[in-house]
Amino acid sequence: MSSKYLQHRVFPLNTASSYKEYQNVDFRLSFPGRKMVANSLRIEGRFNCFKTGTTKLINGNNLSFFDNMIGVNALFQDITTSTANQGNLELLTEAPRYCKMINTATATENDMGNSSNSSELKSRNLRLSNRIMMGEKFDGNADAVDPNVSPGMSFSTRPICCINSASSSDGGLPEVKYGSTGDITFSVRLARNDAVFFGSDVATAGAGVYNYNLSELSVSFSSVPDDSQPQVPLTMSTILNVRQSCQSTFSNISVNVPQLSNSCSVSFLKQDKENSVNANNTQLDKPPLVSNVEYLFNDSTNKYLTFNLKTQEEILDRYLQSLSNMKVNSFGQDKIKANEAYGLGVNFNEYIDLSSNKFGLNLTSNIASTDPYIAYLYFHGQISL
Repeated sequence: MSSKYLQHRVFPLNTASSYKEYQNVDFRLSFPGRKMVANSLRIEGRFNCFKTGTTKLINGNNLSFFDNMIGVNALFQDITTSTANQGNLELLTEAPRYCKMINTATATENDMGNSSNSSELKSRNLRLSNRIMMGEKFDGNADAVDPNVSPGMSFSTRPICCINSASSSDGGLPEVKYGSTGDITFSVRLARNDAVFFGSDVATAGAGVYNYNLSELSVSFSSVPDDSQPQVPLTMSTILNVRQSCQSTFSNISVNVPQLSNSCSVSFLKQDKENSVNANNTQLDKPPLVSNVEYLFNDSTNKYLTFNLKTQEEILDRYLQSLSNMKVNSFGQDKIKANEAYGLGVNFNEYIDLSSNKFGLNLTSNIASTDPYIAYLYFHGQISL
């Protein structure tokens, strides 16, 4: 492998001074004669928060927040990766929620203060996320400074996407030959304002008052010279999201998934909280009085399997196994009761085809038809390049 690394910076195809809710932002990654270093892609820019139009937040006593466990990733609602030669590789919808699930299952709030996380505007608590919303400030300056000298917070985040979750068949550094893929298109759809901000001041202000934009937006990645050798086979992890509604004490979910999958992770949100200024849109709500969880699917030999879980310890352990085998997490009872860590899941221990055989989930709880929940199912798959 050559040591002649290059760092590329790519600006949006639809270049603008700022980008707001609902906008699609597309980047075309072109690196002729070179190989992209997989897992090196980052989104960079400035995060600017406002109240009532373009009025900067300058009062540190207001109760307005964005999720400290996911930081600027709260803004990237959908993430799409495609190539000129292979077409669409991955469409991850509800990406902020999945980021929250991963972070609470593999880290603690104290870990959010690490440099790798703080660069993504994650923080140890909500009060710090409030300070981040006010932009860059310096010691000794009062809060009521001229907004023009308080620019938005700069960030550099490594988004969850297939091109950032690659491994090489030879165990070496995963590299993508330009001749194999052609131009790579990386796109994000920005989340609505009311899905990002929450807190009593946000609720009092009302829908759409607190808002954000992104400026100086770009994507960066690394590359090395093409050594003219054939593309070493790569495996990339993919995530596919399916939403379902739970409206009764016995909720039955049955879905087909158009990919090979080796696990499924599930989180919940009360339906009236979705995109509401009164609640955090990425909360991991615990449905009331969950007493039984049952997973049903066919394995690779077409043998019908059933997993029936009755204790909370079993349920949460299976959830953690579906996301990661790491033992560090934020699963204290205080976090579960605060709707910050709960989830369901099952690891299939092999890749199975769910495109023709349905995946089933039966949930027994005290969910009522008058107070429904949304179930977000994330299926973990892979593609080869």
